[in-house]
Amino acid sequence: MIARNLAVMLTDIKGFTDKTSRRSRDQIKELLTKHNELVLPVIGKFHGRVVKTIGDAFLVTFESSTDAVLCGISIQGTMLAFNKDRQHDDRIDIRIAINAGEVSIADDGDIFGDAVNITSRIEGIAEAGEVFFTESVYLSMNKNEVPSSEIGYRQFKGIADKIKVYKVLREDPVRPKSAAEADFTGKAAPASDPAREEKTGEKTGHENTDETVVKGMGGLSGMIMKAMAKSGLMQNVDIEDEDGKKKVKISDGEVHVIKDGKEIHITKDGIRIRRIKKDGGDPGE
Repeated sequence: MIARNLAVMLTDIKGFTDKTSRRSRDQIKELLTKHNELVLPVIGKFHGRVVKTIGDAFLVTFESSTDAVLCGISIQGTMLAFNKDRQHDDRIDIRIAINAGEVSIADDGDIFGDAVNITSRIEGIAEAGEVFFTESVYLSMNKNEVPSSEIGYRQFKGIADKIKVYKVLREDPVRPKSAAEADFTGKAAPASDPAREEKTGEKTGHENTDETVVKGMGGLSGMIMKAMAKSGLMQNVDIEDEDGKKKVKISDGEVHVIKDGKEIHITKDGIRIRRIKKDGGDPGE
C-alpha cells in the first residue's frame, strides 16, 4: 500500500432513496444510466480517476485540486442544463464535496485515510447543485480560476479538528432552494450566503419616503432589510459605509450591492455577480 497526496471528490444524488422507492428496477437502472452518462465524461475531461461507484455515488481522485473543483463546477453545470424544465421526480440533483490530503492506495486501487473520511463528512452537509470543499483544497487550488465563498468552520463526528469549509461562488443566476429564502421584496431569491450575513452595528429607523439614506452600518443585515421591505418602508434606499461609500442600493425591485471588490445584482430572477476592475473601469462578467 502506497501513500499519495491527492484531491478527493465524492458525489451523490440527493434524495436517491426516496426516488428509487417510487421506481421499478428498470426505472432505477435507467436513472443511474443517465446519471453515469452525464457525469463520467466530465470526470474524464478533467483527468479524474473513478476509484469506485457506491450506488448513486462516485469516489474520484485528481492530481490537481484546481481540476477537481473545476470538474465539480462542470458537473453541476451539466446537471443544471439537464434538469431545466423537468419535474421533481425526473430531476437528478447532485451534491459534490472535495478534500485534499494524503491517502493510502490499496493494491486494488481503493483509497483510505483521513482525507477520504473528511470528504465523506463534507458531502453530508453539501447542498444539491453546489460544490463544497475544504481549506486544504482552497489553499492548493488556483484561486483565479475558481471564485469561492467561505462557509465557516464545522465540527464533524470522528474528526478531531474543526474543518474550514468553502463553496464555489456561482456567477450565473440561480434558483432559490426554499420559500424561506426570500428576497427583500418578499419574492423567491437565491440561497443565503454566510459571507453576507453580517451583524449590523446599529439599528436605524426609516421613514416612508421616496428615498432613504442609511449611514454608519458596519455590515449588511439581510434579515432587517427584508423585514423593512415587506412592511413597505423601503422603496428606493441607499446604504452607505462610515466613509460614505455606497454599498447597497434598492430601486424598482432590484438590489445592487458592492462588496469585496464585486458588484452583486439581485432581482426576482436570481443573482449575478460582476467583478470591479481595480483601475475603476467597467466591471467584467
